Order: sequence, then structure tokens, then C-alpha cells
Amino acid sequence: MKGYFDNAATTYKKPDGMYESISQFMQQYGANIGRGNYANVLKSGDQLVKLRKNLLKLVGAPESKTTIITPSATIALNTILFGIDLNDGDTIYISHFEHNAILRPLFEIQNRIKINIKYLPMSPNNRYEFDLAQTEADFKIAPPKMTIISHVSNVLGIIAPVETIAHLSKQYDALVVVDASQSCGILNCSLVNVDYYVFAGHKTLLGPDGIGGFICNTNTKLKPFIFGGTGIDSANKQMPKDLPERFEAGSRNLMAIVGLNYSTEWLLKNMDFVRQSEKINMSKLYDILSSYKYIELISPYPDACSIISCKVAGYTSDEFGNILAERGISTRTGLHCAPDAHRYIKSFPEGLIRFSVSCFTSDEDFILLDQVLHEIADDL
Repeated sequence: MKGYFDNAATTYKKPDGMYESISQFMQQYGANIGRGNYANVLKSGDQLVKLRKNLLKLVGAPESKTTIITPSATIALNTILFGIDLNDGDTIYISHFEHNAILRPLFEIQNRIKINIKYLPMSPNNRYEFDLAQTEADFKIAPPKMTIISHVSNVLGIIAPVETIAHLSKQYDALVVVDASQSCGILNCSLVNVDYYVFAGHKTLLGPDGIGGFICNTNTKLKPFIFGGTGIDSANKQMPKDLPERFEAGSRNLMAIVGLNYSTEWLLKNMDFVRQSEKINMSKLYDILSSYKYIELISPYPDACSIISCKVAGYTSDEFGNILAERGISTRTGLHCAPDAHRYIKSFPEGLIRFSVSCFTSDEDFILLDQVLHEIADDL
């Protein structure tokens, strides 16, 4: 499929051989992890062990961390937010660019107890720049119990200074959650001051759907969010104390585990290519979009990662997205499940047209995009 520019939702092209690896493994071994003691189960378990190690290595996590696998980043975030002991009066800081996978759990918690949700301040001179001096001042007035921040905005591609914000948060012993759904495998992030680092398998990790998770300290005091069978300690009415099983109730998605294990191994071998290709493809996308006067770019290129969002005068985002779709260009329009971001940049409720690339976006994709935008320009 040519003309695919919705990689921020799901990377369409995957590393060569990933799908074949899933098929071959399922045909040969395909047994439920941790539910038996025969050879096929051991082979399945090996895939999971390798995946956990690959993810830790990929993000440069210290030995004090472990990897929890969940069906998605959304479930990972729910597991974290509902598993943390929050009390009336606790202050939670978030950015203006959070996804509904963070906003909706937080607002549900706020319906149950009286937590205070505050926004990390932005610079008065640059709406895309975090005001770290003001953040430090705000923390002194209302110390954080927890800070939650997306490393990369799924609306604009804005890169948050997560390491600095995590450091400031730790001055108050706050818990730090980083949503790396749009950055894991692409951008570096020190996890020294990060308690929970969330990833999505089907995005920048170039894996299949149906898998996500988080990296956390092995001594985490997080409470389980989902309860059920784990394959160990079955006589215990409570969830096991051991990690990672404490947070992995139910049968795991073996196909997704095999696929993500393949893609993470590929990323570890090809990281220089991936990061360089992302930068080149962002430059190509910017050059094309900025060459058409009827398109207004909203994302702060070049200070954005993988995403350029825009709008077209005289059209809603959905209307223009449909025009592109009819000509073979795939984008994402509307609010991108991040309404606060659009309120902040005043694109609510209409939203924006989002173009997003990956390391696999091809010259053919860009040629088709340029042709289509040129044809539209002639019709306007």
C-alpha cells in the first residue's frame, strides 16, 4: 500500500520477516506460556524471556528494572494509574499533550477521590516549549505526588524534556510515568528517575498489534489491576508477589510476543538506520507539505518527532482527510484521542490533519503524496 502516512497510529510496514516468524513459530510451537512443562511451552516461554531482555536493552534500562507485558499501552497505563495508592489532596501533573489513555483513567480516579490535576507550564514565548523554571516554581507551591508525561505528543510530535522533568519531580519523591508510545525505540530516555516507562508494540517498536507494556522497578509497590490465572502460585487467593507475573494475569498473546521479539531484535541491530531514516523522512515530509501554500503547518518542525500536523483553509480536517483518502493517501484526522492538546493549540473541536512517517516510509510514498497535493492545488 503506497501513500501511508499514519504511522503514529500504527506502523504499517514492519521489518522483513516479522510476519513469517510469527507464522512459523505458531505452526511449530504455539503453546500457551506457563501452562505446561513440555517442550513447546518452554519454547514459547523463551520468546517471552528474550523479549523482556530485548526491551530493557533497547532502552538502556538499569538492572533494577523489569519488563511487564500487557495487551496494549492503554492497559499498561490503566494498570499503573489504578495500581498506585492515591489519596484525597494528591497533586498529579500532566502535560497539555496527553492521550485519552491517560486522561480518562485520571478523570475516573478524580470522580472517586479528590485528586488535583495540574498542567505542566509552557513558555509564554513559545507554546511548544516546556517552561522548566516555572515547573520548578509550581512544584514548590504544590508538590507532585505523581508526574505523567508523554515523551512525544501524538498530535504534534512535540518532544518533552522528560529527563529534566523527572529529575525535578524526584526532588519531591514523586512517582514518574513516561508514556513512550510514540518514542520507544526512536528516542533515548534515561530511566534513572522514571518509575514507569510505557511502550506500545505496534508503533515505533515496529511490532504487531495486541501488545504493549511498561518497564518498572523490580521493587515496585504497584497494586495489581487485573486478577486471574498466572500459571504459578495457583493455590494463593491473591495475585503472586513475584514480578512480572503479578501484573500478567491470563493467557498472553503469543503471536504478538513472537512478532515483537522479532522486531526488537531487528531494532537492536539496525538502530542507526532507523533513527537516521526517521530524520530523513521527516525532512522529506516537511519539504513537500511546506511547498503548498494552501497547507498551514502546525507542528514545530524540526523540533518534532515523526509527526507533522496541519490544516487547510476552507476545509475541516475530516473533509480534507477524505479528499486525500480518495486519492490513496492515508492520514489521521480529528482530535487524535488527545482533546486537551487541541484545546491548548486552539484546534478544538475540529482537529488537525496528521501526517506521520516511519523509517520504512518509501520514496514511492512521498512521490504519490506530492502528486496528490499538486492535483488538489490545481482544483482549489
